[in-house]
Amino acid sequence: MNQPDAPRKFYYGWIIVGVCLFGISTGPAAFGLASMGLFSESLHQTFGWSRTEISAAVSIMMLSTALAMPLAGRMVDRWGARRVLIPSIVLLALCLLAMPMVTQYWQFIAVYLGMGTIAVGTNSVPYMRIIASWFDRRRGLAIGIAGSGTGLGFAYVPLLTEALVSRGGWQTGYIGLAAVLLLVTLPLTIFVLRESPRDIGLSIDGGAATEEQVEDHTGLSPREALRSRNFWVLASIFVGLAFVLYGLIPHLVPMLTDNGLSSGTAALIASVFGLAAFGGRLLIGFLIDKYDARRIALLFFSLSAVGLVILATPAPPGVLVLVAVLLGGSLGAEVDMLAYLASRYFGLRCFAQIFSLLFSAVLVAMGLGPLAFGLVYDITGSYGAILALGVPICIAAILLVLLLQPYGERARGGQISRT
Repeated sequence: MNQPDAPRKFYYGWIIVGVCLFGISTGPAAFGLASMGLFSESLHQTFGWSRTEISAAVSIMMLSTALAMPLAGRMVDRWGARRVLIPSIVLLALCLLAMPMVTQYWQFIAVYLGMGTIAVGTNSVPYMRIIASWFDRRRGLAIGIAGSGTGLGFAYVPLLTEALVSRGGWQTGYIGLAAVLLLVTLPLTIFVLRESPRDIGLSIDGGAATEEQVEDHTGLSPREALRSRNFWVLASIFVGLAFVLYGLIPHLVPMLTDNGLSSGTAALIASVFGLAAFGGRLLIGFLIDKYDARRIALLFFSLSAVGLVILATPAPPGVLVLVAVLLGGSLGAEVDMLAYLASRYFGLRCFAQIFSLLFSAVLVAMGLGPLAFGLVYDITGSYGAILALGVPICIAAILLVLLLQPYGERARGGQISRT
């Protein structure tokens, strides 16, 4: 008589996913970028800085991160993700705690430069390396859940920042964000996060570790990846999208208040944007484990073009909520899909280094985008021209997806293409 199958035990990897999700939600993309729209008016009233000057801090943070990211990727591959994450979280918190002591513009710039350099290890690269070590068959979903931490941050950071600023001023806002890092993110990273399943006697995707079940260390070197067409196509796609979508983020609240919405309503719509990015990444992660990720990219990148067209025209608050859903959903197809495709096209042997190179290019666009939006506004008094430019950029990204090669064999454990 056959014995019934034993119930499958809960896989600790999903705890890892949850920690990575929250950790990414407290990184510079959320705490440094998504909060800026709520700090900008207070900083303008306190110091008299223009929107271009304030946006320049975010741009410098992103550009300096782009320069420092390859070094962070190399350190992750060499020393492990946790050894990079723990000191980086502390340094990011110290940068935020330094903001209330700022009295001059150069000090303001220096703080955001510090977020982009000494705290570079708090970005997605170490978290994505850990996720890729824990999952293979459901890697898309795992990356989608963890990557949605950016959307989670974009959802709660505007509301948290507005509550802190309205009650204690902009200085309290920065102190509150630092407290989240030190009291929540840091303990989770130290006591809960683990580098790979073998650290606790498990194998990738679950089950007891055996000698035959080893972590995947195959893949291309950074030099081989740089010689492949897929690398440059991926870079071109995600650079264009990052310029538009991340350029929009710190200007979304001022853009909406300029159109007559209250700061509370604008913050609520900004949170809808973040929730859409959060939900979009969960949905995308689920879909790319089942279908060709290139087709999913075509669908979600199209949403961004539609959303930008609507945003460039006068629209009531109800329609703007729809715009936030469209743009947030397309943002969900960005960094986490880049991480997934990089793992499939280039393997895990040097994943952190290769992904950091791609992510660095994306960060350059993230840095230039907010500055471009601010400059266009200061010169023309409107965001119309930069929004109009975003539509053909999104269309170009859609067309470039068609140049990506299939990765089907690699998704089934086959050979990695070097073309």
